[in-house]
Amino acid sequence: MDPTIIIVFIALLAVLFIGTPISLGIGFLGVAGILIFLPPQLMEQLALITYNQSTSMTTLMIPLYILMAEFLANSNIAADLFEVISRRLKKIPANLAVSSIIASALFSALCGSAPATAATMGRISIPTMLKKGYSTRIAGGTQAAGGNLGILIPPSINLIIYGMITETSVAKLFIAGVVPGVILAVAMVAYVMIRSKVDPTMIVPPKEDVGENTSKVIHTPLSDVLTVGPMVVLIAVIFFTLYSGLATATESAAIGAVLAGVIVFAQRRMTKTCIQKTLLNTASTTCMILFLMFGGLVFALFLTAMGLPQQISSLVLSASLNPWVIFLIVNIIFLILGCFLEPLSIMMIVLPFVFPFMLQLGFDPIWLGVVLTINCAIGMITPPVGLNIFVLRGATGLMTKDIIAGVIPYIIIFALSIVLLCFIPGIATYLPSNM
Repeated sequence: MDPTIIIVFIALLAVLFIGTPISLGIGFLGVAGILIFLPPQLMEQLALITYNQSTSMTTLMIPLYILMAEFLANSNIAADLFEVISRRLKKIPANLAVSSIIASALFSALCGSAPATAATMGRISIPTMLKKGYSTRIAGGTQAAGGNLGILIPPSINLIIYGMITETSVAKLFIAGVVPGVILAVAMVAYVMIRSKVDPTMIVPPKEDVGENTSKVIHTPLSDVLTVGPMVVLIAVIFFTLYSGLATATESAAIGAVLAGVIVFAQRRMTKTCIQKTLLNTASTTCMILFLMFGGLVFALFLTAMGLPQQISSLVLSASLNPWVIFLIVNIIFLILGCFLEPLSIMMIVLPFVFPFMLQLGFDPIWLGVVLTINCAIGMITPPVGLNIFVLRGATGLMTKDIIAGVIPYIIIFALSIVLLCFIPGIATYLPSNM
């Protein structure tokens, strides 16, 4: 084994454990590696690669989808979405928990970020559930897991980054995440409905009736359609323009951002505060992702120039292990890192090493992207440092131990979905293969 591989891994572990920001850490490793092991002239190529990537049409999707999501998050549309769904599903078991999952799934299709979905919907759904007598574990666990749908259901920022790193079609990745995302949402709904029937402690309604809406506002089917309809139309327009060939993935993102602004304006929600929060959050989130992407590009260039991914691929392939054993090892690595890092960082750090040999082992890149994204979603709700757990705690004030206890059944559901995809890969690959 090349000693350089060992040096790089030790340096990478040191960067992770001393708490260096991932973007700066891996970027510094890449620059240091180029200056120490490679000709300094490679730095000129690095500047060119970074510039080309930052100005590419694919990268432009990221701020556009973030802008679209921020318009909706800062205009209380998410609150209306949950309120309408919960009212229309009030006759089914555990209707508020079910509504939380469905609203999270719909908002995910407009957001693309798991922490943002968890925090936005959590501020709305959890106080309502607690008021109705839901246990804190069910309320916290359901919303933490429901927010995870934002990492899978398109437009997913995680899938965009995966596509950029692996040079895989983002449009195909988006359509590949639809069916697995719907299956996960259905499985979560089934779980809370069954749990509410067999566990009498899940929901203990208060003795006094505090849950009924005392407002004199009359909600008709038409008013509910006018409230939720624009969101459904927005989702439909994005998918139609993208998969009908009328627009590219980036143009579809631009259409979505503009249409979201039009919806907010038409509903008279375009306040000064909404505009300020939307623009500031869009800028800060985009900058964070771009810094991470630039650091990953520097690190990936160093690895490629040194031939380290190829050396690791040769080592893995020469071991003659069963491909599914290697697949299991890769997923365990993603799961462990997911307990400490957010998904975009994991993608930037691990994919340059593992993707080449996973491809040589015969794994479909579209299918692999969906599976690894679900794996990252598990990490986001896995103790001790699952990102969604702490985002939700900060947004709602719930105890960390209650959220952790509540997410355990959902971790099992997400893990079983990976097993299902292994046995029936067509769940993720059928739609992309027919585009």
